[in-house]
Amino acid sequence: MADTRRERLHALLAGGACFVGLYAVYAAWPGASRWLIETATVRPAAWLLDGLAPELQARALGPRLLVEGGSMEVLQGCEGADLALLGLSAALASPLRWQRRLIGALLMLAAAFVLNQARLQLLLQALLHAPELFDPLHTLWLPLGTVLALAAVFVVWLDRSRVR
Repeated sequence: MADTRRERLHALLAGGACFVGLYAVYAAWPGASRWLIETATVRPAAWLLDGLAPELQARALGPRLLVEGGSMEVLQGCEGADLALLGLSAALASPLRWQRRLIGALLMLAAAFVLNQARLQLLLQALLHAPELFDPLHTLWLPLGTVLALAAVFVVWLDRSRVR
């Protein structure tokens, strides 16, 4: 029993240290935030929205997602880096063999990307159709929802990855 608690504490501390280290690298890399916002977040969001709702004529312009009737700017902190690094850290610190950890890391990065894209689509729809919902969605409900959804992906992956 004590070994299980010790292992859990070790995994939690390792995950926290991994997150801090990865975030420090991300913060120290000057072009990372701009690339992540413009290339890996806004462009795919515009492409996805153009496919889902071509009448909106979505396009990316730097950090701005432009649509017929409005626009939304993705700022640093809203690009999903924290969510991706959280998932990556959890997978890398998991008590599994390295091969499984690397698979988990890829899965968590993909899940964080999909969740962040869904978050952006919902925020844009709120901005266009129910602006009074934008702030509570942006500041509380969608960040909470994406973290909980990513945690669920992690728990399911971890459970299925354990050697039986």
